[in-house]
Amino acid sequence: MSIIAEGNAVYFLCRLVFGLLALVLIFGTAIPLVRSEAWWIRVFDFPRIQIAALIVLTLIGYAVLHLWGQLRPWEYAVAAAVGLGLIWQIFSIAPYTTFYPREMAESRAEADSNRISIFAYNVLHDNREVESLRNLIREIDPDIILLSETTRWWLDQLDGLDDEYPFTLFQPQENEFGMLVYSRLELADPQIRFLIEPEIPSLRTKVRLRSGTLITLYGVHPRPPGLHRPDKDKRNVSEESERRVNEGGEREDSAMRDAELLSIAREAKELGDVPVIVAGDFNDVAWSRTTHLFQRIGGLLDPRVGRGLVNTFSTKSFFLRFPLDHVFASQHFLLVDLRRLPDIGSDHFPMLAVFDYDPRASVRNEKRQPDADDKQEADEAIDQEKSTA
Repeated sequence: MSIIAEGNAVYFLCRLVFGLLALVLIFGTAIPLVRSEAWWIRVFDFPRIQIAALIVLTLIGYAVLHLWGQLRPWEYAVAAAVGLGLIWQIFSIAPYTTFYPREMAESRAEADSNRISIFAYNVLHDNREVESLRNLIREIDPDIILLSETTRWWLDQLDGLDDEYPFTLFQPQENEFGMLVYSRLELADPQIRFLIEPEIPSLRTKVRLRSGTLITLYGVHPRPPGLHRPDKDKRNVSEESERRVNEGGEREDSAMRDAELLSIAREAKELGDVPVIVAGDFNDVAWSRTTHLFQRIGGLLDPRVGRGLVNTFSTKSFFLRFPLDHVFASQHFLLVDLRRLPDIGSDHFPMLAVFDYDPRASVRNEKRQPDADDKQEADEAIDQEKSTA
């Protein structure tokens, strides 16, 4: 084969590869716009940064191919469509960069009587790095520790922590959805609730700040889309049955997750002018339609906006990391600190959020207001899943 023929073959192969990649990226950008709870659609909410990075490489590839030889008109059209996809992806993730205006203002208070620090961590149920967790808690010294995926083993291993954190709320479970709360601040009327699914707990409690002010704290960890769907007849019966869930059967759509988050947002809104914080592993990214709807319905602010991604999952991959763990707060709060903490053995990084309660904070914060159809959309999502759970 001549050198020219070999060059033509390589050129054709590169065009084919970039063409196929471009079509996949166009699909991955467009499909999340479909209003569907299907898991295979909703998973495309997650990798916006990764898709944007691949789009940049694809556009560079098309530029090289253009310099190499003449492309077909449809290839230029595909490259233009990919470019539009890049604009959309950048538009979606821009609020979670330091170039964007901050949604929650920073606190200037020196006193800490209205301050609350929350350490949120998905421990990974079979992680055994308990001492690393204890050491990090001693170093960070938070007011409230919110742990998810905690089993009875974790509760036993953390024995004694309640000496320093006397206010507790425990719901250990063997199905990867257990929750434990330890608090230095007084918990008033703490409750474990099962809002949508009978084996997926969430928590609600009032917390008394050092000043005496009462705020309402919610802790969440809904089931993520994409997991194999459990058999309803075997739900919440044993660890073995839950293991079978992850080995076969249909995959779970996002409807249950969405309904739980929106149910909490609706409840937070109905509390009226009450300071609210919602924390935990949302199993959803900050920029998804569901999370934005959750914020608008609940009137909640995301301290990430204007400060950076603070990706908390996964510790196992640098490229595939997403902001899945969140701490949202109402307009009554100003931000003191927001940090991703070091890897201590889980597939999630721990997260620390520190807020100051300030009755005048709403003057400095942005306001989250629901759109005209938001309430109806949220009500339908909640009622539908409550009727089928």
